[in-house]
Order: sequence, then C-alpha cells, then structure tokens
Amino acid sequence: MSENISTVTTTEIQNLVAGGQFKEALHALDKKDVQVSKRDFYYFKAVCYRYLKDNTNAHLALNELIKFFPNYARAYQELGYIYSIKKDEKKALRAFLRAVRLNDSLHASWLSIIKLADGNEKLLDMCDENIYYLKNLPPELKTVLSYTNEGKLAKADHICRDYLQRKPHDVEAMRLLAKIALELYIFEDAEFLLESCLVFDPNNIKVKHDYITTLLRRQKYGLALKTAKELYETNPEELVAMKLYATTLFRADIYDESINLFETVLEIEPRNTDVMLTMGHLYKTDGQIEKSIESYTSAFSMDKYFGDAYWSLANLKTYKFDEKQIKSLQEMVNDEFVPDEEKVFMYFSLGKAYEDMGKYKESFNFYKSGNEYQKSNSSYSNKNFSEECKNQISVCTEDLFSIKKDWGCDAKDPIFILGLPRAGSTLTEQILASHSMVEGTHELPNILAIAHKLNLRKAQDEESRYPDILLSLSEPQLKVIGENYINDSEVFRTDKPYFIDKMPNNFRHIGLIHLILPNAKIIDIRRNSMAGCFSCYKQLFAEGQEFTYGLEDLASYYNDYVELMDHWNKVLPNKILSVQYEDLVADLDNQVRRILDYCELPFEQNCIEFYKSKRAVKTPSAEQVRQPIYKEGLDYWKNFEPYLGDLAKNLKH
Repeated sequence: MSENISTVTTTEIQNLVAGGQFKEALHALDKKDVQVSKRDFYYFKAVCYRYLKDNTNAHLALNELIKFFPNYARAYQELGYIYSIKKDEKKALRAFLRAVRLNDSLHASWLSIIKLADGNEKLLDMCDENIYYLKNLPPELKTVLSYTNEGKLAKADHICRDYLQRKPHDVEAMRLLAKIALELYIFEDAEFLLESCLVFDPNNIKVKHDYITTLLRRQKYGLALKTAKELYETNPEELVAMKLYATTLFRADIYDESINLFETVLEIEPRNTDVMLTMGHLYKTDGQIEKSIESYTSAFSMDKYFGDAYWSLANLKTYKFDEKQIKSLQEMVNDEFVPDEEKVFMYFSLGKAYEDMGKYKESFNFYKSGNEYQKSNSSYSNKNFSEECKNQISVCTEDLFSIKKDWGCDAKDPIFILGLPRAGSTLTEQILASHSMVEGTHELPNILAIAHKLNLRKAQDEESRYPDILLSLSEPQLKVIGENYINDSEVFRTDKPYFIDKMPNNFRHIGLIHLILPNAKIIDIRRNSMAGCFSCYKQLFAEGQEFTYGLEDLASYYNDYVELMDHWNKVLPNKILSVQYEDLVADLDNQVRRILDYCELPFEQNCIEFYKSKRAVKTPSAEQVRQPIYKEGLDYWKNFEPYLGDLAKNLKH
C-alpha cells in the first residue's frame, strides 16, 4: 500500500467515527478514492472494529499499524483496549504503559493504567501526577505535547510560539518549546529557554531536569554536575533528582558516587530495569564485569522483552549466551507482537551467540537482519558524506594552513586518536593512558559540537558554512575556540599534563583541529579494510555511525575516509602519526615506542603492560583491552568471507 491510500478525507473519517458511524467509516475507508495516510487508515480501522466488537479484525489492523509505525503511541493504546476486552490484564497493562512511554499526553491510557495497576503504589502515584498535570494543562499546550511526542515538530513549534505571544511568561509553554528545540538539536535555544524558565520559577523540578539534560547534551558537564548536585541536595527524597544526579555523575566519570546513588535508587525501585541496565554499564566501565553481568541478567529476568539488556551482555564481547537464553531470543524475534525496536537488540545478540558457536552463516543472517532494520530507520547518505569530504579537501588547503599557521590556542595538552570505530582506537588509548603523564578521558563530542555550531553560523554569503567558514575565522576567534575546547575538557581531567580525545569521527575535522589547536597530537589508527568494516557491521552502536548498517555504505565510507586522510597527510606533512593496528599487534614493543616518541613522552613499561591498568573504559572494547594482545583475531573476518561480497567488491583500499 502506498503512503497515500488517496476523495474521502481524514476529517470526514474522523467525523464519522466521532458520530458513532463505524460501519460507514469502514465502508468509506475501503473506497478507492479515500485520501487517508497509511497510519490513519489502519488506526481508524482498528477503532471502528473495536467499537463494532470485532476484536479479531481490530487486532489484525493494529498488527499492520504497529508493523509500519512501531512508535505510534495510539496504536498501543488501542491494543490495550483490545487486551482489556479479552481480560488479558497483564498484556493490557504492558500496552498502555508502552503507549504513555511513547506519548505521555494520552490521558485515557493513564486512566486505564490506574485500573490495572493492582496496588502498585509507585505506578499509581505516577498516574496521579500525570493525570493532574494533563488536567491543568491548557488545551493548546496539550496539543503541543501530543504533537511533539508524535514527531510533528513544526506544528508543535507553531502552536507553542502563538501561545507564548499571548502569554510570554508561561513557564510550561517555554519548557515545551525548549523540548521541541532539543528534538531539533538546537541546543543553544533550548538552554536559553530553560534558563529563562528558571528566572521565573527557580524551584521547578521539571525545568531543572530538562535544563540538566540539555547541559549534558551540550557537553557542559561541569555546570550540569553543579546543577544536578544542587537539585539533589535540595530534594534528597525526590527520585527524579536522585536519578538525574547519578546519571550526571556517570557522564562526568565519577563512578563510585554514581554507583552508590543508583544502588539507593534500586533499593527504592527494585523492579526498575532501566536502572539495572545503567548499573550494568557503570560496572562494565569500571571493570567490575561480574557485577555488570549480574545487572544485565537481572534486567531481562525482570522484563523478558528488554532487548537492550541482552545486547549489553553480548557487547561485553567475553560473555556467551547459554542454550536457554538463545532459545528464548529466537522465540522472541519470531514473535510478531515483540516490537521491532526491541528485536534489533536481539538480532545482534543472536549474531554474537551463533558466532561464538562457530555457526557463521546463521550469525551473519542475524547481523544482517539487525542492520537492515537500522538502515530502514536511518537517513544516512553516502552521497552527502562524500560531498562533505570533498568540501573539506576543497577548503582545507596548504595555503589555508600556511596563512593561519599557529593562530589557534597553543596548548599541547590534547592527543587525538581517530579513524574508524572498531579499528584499534581503544587499544591505542589504553596504551597511552597507562602512561603517568597522560589522562584517558573518552570519546569527547566537543569537536563535533564545534563543527556543528560553526555550520549554523552563516557567513555573509548564505551558502558559506562549515567548513567554508574556516576561511573567514580570525586569529582571536580560532584561539578562543581552542581555549574553550581545553576548558570544556577540564571536568574529565586531574593534574596530568596531557589528555586523550578518542572520538573516531574527528578524522573528518582534522583541519579544524589543527587551526584551533596547532600543537595537538593526532594519531590515525587504521585496520585492514575488510576486518575493520566487518567489525563495524556486527556492532550495534548506541547512536550515530549510521554508515555501518550496509556493506556497500561501509565500503563507500571507508574509501572516503582513506582519501580524506591522504589529503590531510599531504597538506599537513608529518603532523599526523599513522598506526596500523596489525603492526601494533605484531610488534607491540616497537610500535609503543614509536607512539610515545611521536607524543614526546618518555618510555614507560606500563604502556607495554596496558592490560594491567584499572582505568575506566566506556567503549565496546572495554573488556578486551583489559587483556593482553590477542593475535589470533586479526583475520577473524575470514570466517564470514562468503557473505561479504558486497563489501569486498566496493572497497578500493
């Protein structure tokens, strides 16, 4: 069915349903000239069949609706009604809870949850709080909230701004407008709006929650930590404040305090699977693997369908699923009622499980299913990325670097490790961070944020944005940007003179890095193209890295990466140290000395014995870099070679 089943309109169908003319509405929906979106078509069918007491057809319509629109909250609300009619209260409650999780403006779902909460006081309190909030929310803002939850951001923005013109100091309207800005990645506007809210209502917990969340999104960890601590200390009994402070501690790399606080949360909410998952991540990062496994296992033991918990176990790289767990995962991926967004975690988990068993064909098919789902929800474009690389090559010339030589901040603190994900950057980081003079931080998003901000700062010529804007930036501007980068990193540092920024995607911005931090060290870690690309393909990344969802996309991205790095090495000769992962594994001692010489650091044996380090590691390779070098895995991709034809065919390097 096409996107427009398209001259009966949506409004006419709505009027028929509102007037109780359900048979007439169904008849109108089945006409050839009906002009209703696919989503509304199945939704109205489900509603009409339910009112006509045809639960079978209602359920069938909902199955189709959820298949095409898995995040449509009203579909789960309808599903909750169907299960309630069938007296299946457990499934009804799950459906209504999913509905409000996707769209917390669904007043009817909150009321239905109250009927099914069965003495769950915390759930009843949450329902009461949300029902009271919605009851007192002006109709215009209810619409804004609903539209925002459904992704209709332009409509929500328009209604909210109109409302604020009439009531410019309405804190909730400003908060909702900030929420829209966050959804649109306009973080500066969101921060400004929320700061304004706090002027009018300094004790509003919802506003403070959103403000701290925004600060975290903007990588302002120091201010986020200060604000979250103040919120918690003034509201020590508020779970929202406790969770937010614990999360902020985690993001600021203060693990012991974060763990202690989350343990307190679990004592209060022993069935909170999201907290169990976060605890698992914390323990993993801190090297407490047994506790990490226990937390992840507890999460899916509490909620069998919690896909992220299974993948988090698989993502430890050292954990192997048992037969019972594999059987359960297989049953769930074949269950049409398990949401696709949960199945994707399960596909990747099964890929890892079958890989561990040496069943590579089955393993690849599961990885492929997971990637196909991810790709269907991705807007990544090879063409756009290739164009971005060409723009960098066009703008960042030898002349640019010669004219603006040493214009930026002269700090020597940063060591950038970059390249493709899964190429050995965590190993390189662990080696360097084992040195007494080097601070290991993690994948700092600051350079990407600077590039994004510059891209939004138009020059006089409307077409001139990043990287074009690098041509017009003055010496003071470049220096300030570099200084701000150094200052923003301080929250992750102690007193060591050097620190590591291990964001792989920074290879796209080496020109920017050199202009703002001309004395920074840059290490490009590279891996055999087939091995590196396939390692990306079987990794389910938490966010970003959308080029990894298809073998042809991976090949194209790798080709562009190599060509861009060739350009950087040409226009910045001897500036970048290139390290081949295979050489690092085969000749650790000499390669470590080479890396330390480049970084102007004296040799330390700890760098050779990097696996003894107790430092926290946040990446998927965390457990692997706590072990000595494993040479046998270099050609592991060859087990999957029969299925990687599209990758091999398109790789140029």
